[in-house]
Amino acid sequence: MQQKMKKWLVRVVAILLIIVLNVSYRGSESLGGKGAYGSSSVSAAESTNETKTVASNAKGSSASKAEIEYWRYKAEGTLYPPIVMPSGKLLVVTNNGWLSLLDNGGKELKRVNTYSKLSAPAVNGKGQIFTAGTGARLYQYDEGGNGGQKGIYYFKGKKEQLEPSGMVTDGEGTPYFAYQHAVLSLSSEGEQEVALLPEGVSVKELAAGKRGVYVLGSNGVLYAVRGNAVVWEASLEQTLLGAKLIAGDVSGGVMLLAGKAIAAYEEDGKVRFTRELAAAPAGGWTSPVLVPGDKGTVVAAERSGNGVAAFRLADGAELWRISASGAGGFGPAALAPDLGAGTVLAGGRSGAVYAIDGSAGSILYTYGGHTAVPASGVAPQGSGRLVYASASTLIAAGPVRTVAITYAAAAAVKLPLDTRLLLTDKLKLSDPVAVSYRSDNPAIVRINEKSVVTPVSAGSANLYVDVTASGYKGQLKLPIQVTASTLNLKVKHESKKVVAAGQSFTVQTVTIPKGMPVTAGLASRKIGVVQSLQLIAKDYRADAAINGTYFEAYGGIPEPYGTVIVDGNVEHIGNTGTAIGFTWDGNVVMDTLRVKILGGTDGSFKSPNNWYAYFINRTPAAGASSAIMFTPKRGAKLGFAQGTSVTVSKGVVTKISKKENVSIPADGYVLVYTGSEEKLASRFKVGTKVDYKIEMTNLSKSPIAWSRVHTAIGAGPRLVKDGKPAVNPAGEGFSSSKILTDAAGRSGILVKKDGTVVIATVSKATIKQWSQIMIQLGAEQAMNLDGGASSGMYAQGKLITTPGRLISNGLVFGTKLKW
Repeated sequence: MQQKMKKWLVRVVAILLIIVLNVSYRGSESLGGKGAYGSSSVSAAESTNETKTVASNAKGSSASKAEIEYWRYKAEGTLYPPIVMPSGKLLVVTNNGWLSLLDNGGKELKRVNTYSKLSAPAVNGKGQIFTAGTGARLYQYDEGGNGGQKGIYYFKGKKEQLEPSGMVTDGEGTPYFAYQHAVLSLSSEGEQEVALLPEGVSVKELAAGKRGVYVLGSNGVLYAVRGNAVVWEASLEQTLLGAKLIAGDVSGGVMLLAGKAIAAYEEDGKVRFTRELAAAPAGGWTSPVLVPGDKGTVVAAERSGNGVAAFRLADGAELWRISASGAGGFGPAALAPDLGAGTVLAGGRSGAVYAIDGSAGSILYTYGGHTAVPASGVAPQGSGRLVYASASTLIAAGPVRTVAITYAAAAAVKLPLDTRLLLTDKLKLSDPVAVSYRSDNPAIVRINEKSVVTPVSAGSANLYVDVTASGYKGQLKLPIQVTASTLNLKVKHESKKVVAAGQSFTVQTVTIPKGMPVTAGLASRKIGVVQSLQLIAKDYRADAAINGTYFEAYGGIPEPYGTVIVDGNVEHIGNTGTAIGFTWDGNVVMDTLRVKILGGTDGSFKSPNNWYAYFINRTPAAGASSAIMFTPKRGAKLGFAQGTSVTVSKGVVTKISKKENVSIPADGYVLVYTGSEEKLASRFKVGTKVDYKIEMTNLSKSPIAWSRVHTAIGAGPRLVKDGKPAVNPAGEGFSSSKILTDAAGRSGILVKKDGTVVIATVSKATIKQWSQIMIQLGAEQAMNLDGGASSGMYAQGKLITTPGRLISNGLVFGTKLKW
């Protein structure tokens, strides 16, 4: 009854894996009570009911449909088993002396030629990586691939130009390797240590234990070595000659597997057990691996058959056997434990890799058909992903994982016309993966790449959130019902007499109730053109509006000078003065915003993959050096033909051109490099994956939390901070007398303690007087906007202050904004 219950549980787990991982399941009872090996007893006299026999046939299965090949890397020699480091990076070593560091996307970050034939590498718990080279050379590297030759060992009878054994590290992190009759190591103090076996005896097998290593000599003797000492030795029975070794790095001791024979020795050299199996493995055993746990399970596979078996480290009891039909045998180092998943990965010579449940003894899923003979090693990357080596090719593969996506536990969303929302505020994903957003009816509701949802007109539509990360799938269909506006907020215009600094001023004010929607109003909804303030206000259906940041008003392209953020996207960078920002939760922030664009390619933001741009939507000066990003807010085209342009659509480079007025994709941007910056364009190729992140700091270079700002206008200088005068235009980067000393027409914006916003204009005042006026109006925070002939304000269908020129941009407020 207990055995049936256990098998039933295995089936349940496997079915869940089918659902979650989209993989195939091969049942654990396909051959009934007997498997490919006949009797499953440990010996004729010691039969045990712990043995399970399982057969699985890979032929004709649907497992290959459940896998994805992520990438391939071609090395310059035959690869050893790769090392996956905690950071996700991989270190790969070839037998002819190349060592390469790869990122988790398979991109080569560093490559070193040691000019020596190398052994298989090993990493210890400290992240130190070791490999051995011709002539008893030891090499040591860190996780960044930094390092080199640590030393050369010398000992009696040494011959030059021979190749060493593979490297191992014991439970204390000490590296060991063998060269002829010498067992070589490096102490924690960095001292070379040499333990010599009898001259003429070569090392056949080497296994790392809790302390030191166990060595099988060509003379049929098992040695225990710690540092430069042989602490004990034992002559083996004829049946154990040629055994494969596996040591317990926690409990100590060593197990030997040789054909039908199995034995173990304690850490002090005492015999733990000897056993005999009913049948010898086809072609002998591969190097076994240890799956930690209460049982301390040891797993080994047949060299030329399809069998995989598990034994208990404590007493050698056989726990299970399976037959992976079609494997064609397993390579000498083709097994690797996935400790996080409790599985063992086994690379078959046929080209298939099997994921085996280490405790239940069943094949959970199979990757196959990519290449032949993945016998040189396989390694887990976590989350079901793996990398395996086949000759000179390293292949990364894994299952397609389903991501569950939910939004605020809601099946549908009602969205009034006066309300926008940030979908990621309440969006939950079962895995932190990349997603994209789309609407099936943009005439009703739009959504941008930042997940900003904007209602357009009343009606019904669906928003889709699609998983775009490689190896994952998932989708959320979210019905949206756009309804009529519900806000009943009204702006209020007042003309006020204010006495400041001993002088009387007439100030035009418009009070904006807290919670009234706001956005940046762009002339003709573009960067780099002008329009009257009244037309901008009417185009956005604003209840109130005021001019925004400075712009080129005296010839040339009328582009802004200050920073502009629209719908959560930075559309222009100014990096002078002060900016006001409006967040999704209705707060208003004010700071000396400074914006930096940090770019990367193919998933890396480090050299040589990094790039930058220091302007957005600003035309480069003829003959100048520049690095500029152009977004769809610029218009359909760049409007000029200079330097080298890199067109990016949906995060991928689609075109590279020189001195061309290229089109700006609606789903991307164009990078333009001119002058001495043009060399940066060489980092891009058509097909390159491109991404960037925005870094926001203040004038003091301290990070500021503006990621939730959907609308911002940068102008300045700051007038009021925390209810007190705060005027320092020179410190904010201003040098014109129009700001520093002169009196002029002014526009400004203030925020009261209760969150009410007030926009204001005055016909003539200095910046210091303007600061005092703002305090008299109740400002807790306040800043200056563009002034002079640009100063203008609109409310309730009419101009309150008429600008003396067309303007580039402004802030618009209203309950029925046309976003």
